[in-house]
Amino acid sequence: MYWCISIFTKNCNHICATNCRLYYLQTPLRSFMKRLLVLLLSLAIMSQVEAIPTGVGDIGDNGCVCHGAYSEETKVNLSGLPDVYNSTQSYNLTLTIESSLETNDPQGGFRILISHGEITGDAQELEEGYTHSSSNNNQRTWELIWTAPESDAELVTFITYGNAVNGNGAASGDEWNSNSYAVPGPNYEGEIVTPITEDSISSRQLAVGAIGIIAVLSLTVMAVKD
Repeated sequence: MYWCISIFTKNCNHICATNCRLYYLQTPLRSFMKRLLVLLLSLAIMSQVEAIPTGVGDIGDNGCVCHGAYSEETKVNLSGLPDVYNSTQSYNLTLTIESSLETNDPQGGFRILISHGEITGDAQELEEGYTHSSSNNNQRTWELIWTAPESDAELVTFITYGNAVNGNGAASGDEWNSNSYAVPGPNYEGEIVTPITEDSISSRQLAVGAIGIIAVLSLTVMAVKD
């Protein structure tokens, strides 16, 4: 411990003068560290709600809920899919985001979830999905290649999320939407069901956001008190 009774009277006697000096030296340092922690946490939370020009990970598996607003005016289309796929065959696909938002830099981004096969072309694999990259976020059309799985008895599902952004570097003013598809193999037996996409915030995302906000508020109060 670095304090004694005389600290609270702010009169350091010859017995605990050294301890008192250490206390008063440490107090500004603690205040600085608390303020620094508040700043770092705030930046971490803001990074989750700002634009993601390098690609969207699994935080976008329920839509771009922290990146602008869901909009029926934004259309997401994945063209080139066959009615029935052939085993291991590659298909040229085009993903297009149609929006009335003014085009700036960046213009848009996407995330695709597929149940079978793999996607290459204007996409990178990230956290069990496929997304744009920093080199191709200045467009709203992407050329993709989907390679079908080896098994021809699967039902391959596609969930596509597309976000039209206004280029202001933040989440405000952006508009996103989604679409889904299902492509069977020739030997698939079963009902052809297209996945249902989400347009709301998941419970996990709500929990993470709430915890982050509470932590920042608590540390802010502590820092102000010092």
